[in-house]
Amino acid sequence: MLAVFMTVAECGGFAPAQVALNVGQSTISRQIGDLERRLGMRLCQRGRAGFRLTDKGRIVYEACQHLATALESFRATVGALRGELIGELSIAVIDNWATDSGYPLADVLRAFRSKARQVHVHFHTLAPDEIERAVLENRVNLGIGVFHQHRPGLAYEALYDDPVELYCGKDHALFDRAPEGIDSDDLQAADLVHRAYLSERQVAPLTGDLPSTAAARQIEGVAFLILSGWHIGYLPVSYAERWVESGQMRSLLPETYRLNTKIELVTRRGVALTLVSQTFADTLRKITRPLAV
Repeated sequence: MLAVFMTVAECGGFAPAQVALNVGQSTISRQIGDLERRLGMRLCQRGRAGFRLTDKGRIVYEACQHLATALESFRATVGALRGELIGELSIAVIDNWATDSGYPLADVLRAFRSKARQVHVHFHTLAPDEIERAVLENRVNLGIGVFHQHRPGLAYEALYDDPVELYCGKDHALFDRAPEGIDSDDLQAADLVHRAYLSERQVAPLTGDLPSTAAARQIEGVAFLILSGWHIGYLPVSYAERWVESGQMRSLLPETYRLNTKIELVTRRGVALTLVSQTFADTLRKITRPLAV
């Protein structure tokens, strides 16, 4: 019942939790009701006004998180005493880091799996702000991505540089224009894809005020909008390389609009990693360290 309650709290209601739990809403409602009767308190409000946790419900949810962490730590400790890595590992990464063959994630997972074949891995692909929230809420052990504004309660560790440049597609009016023929008025006439997970004005002030009629929460969405020929937008250089080489994209004035960003590992500040999480983090550092040179 506690697992059902945690899922409902994380999904934001009974209806969305049905998909995650693969059970009917009536079953979820019955289990939450049974849990409330056992605990002697109302955990959530549900009805026409919508779903929300009560004050006591939020405290119980936080206690459930601590319990889940303690149980996972116990399993990992017992496994270590037997010379095994057992338990669970939940990782959240940005979409382009997961899918681009130029990044070392497959190598990291391969090396980790060679030492942890019994570990159950939960893999999530999320936008950067969603990764930070998932780590803060203890829904994932480790996050990997580009984080422009560090949040309190999280610890960030730089792994290697991941430069970003401004791109347009081959059907865009600026694609065939010589660099010296592109000025600020041309960019004002373009349509910038906003990255919905950050503040463009803070992260890229030179283009933060450009007109925009499109936004995307993940890098893949930005790429699709650029490829349409109607928009310009920022992409990691290594991610855009495939389209640049095939003639479907070009970088716009990289000497001016190139941004130096970093791939970072994010964890909860002040919370010790389990042996499984620590092993994955150490493997990640070992494989990405040469990329930082």
